[in-house]
Amino acid sequence: MVREFINFVFAAWGTETDACKQNLENSQRVRIPEARLLRRRFATSANERRTTLNNAMFEEKWKQIRSQSTGWWSLMAEYDLLKVDKAEAKFDKFVNMLQVKYGYTRQKARDEVGKLWKEYESKNTGNT
Repeated sequence: MVREFINFVFAAWGTETDACKQNLENSQRVRIPEARLLRRRFATSANERRTTLNNAMFEEKWKQIRSQSTGWWSLMAEYDLLKVDKAEAKFDKFVNMLQVKYGYTRQKARDEVGKLWKEYESKNTGNT
């Protein structure tokens, strides 16, 4: 990201000196942790796209999921579900609550919701 910006600036100026190249290389060495964070962020978003239950599907199925939630997760109380009802991003709020109550990672919480929803759907549609 930093390299793309610097290359853009160099292209706009029409010049790229050896000193500028050296500064670019030095800045990249210093910013390795930031690059790792960016890679993780992009990897997470790619993983999130692959989950079976995404935000839009969750919003559509929220009432059904809500009715099953206390059976799936015993620590989820009615007042927790009311908080999710009021949230704009219900899926994110629900996942955050699972993280807090069960100590799941974000991806683990998303996977659990998707897995349980898939099982519920297969039981109710008669598919196995």
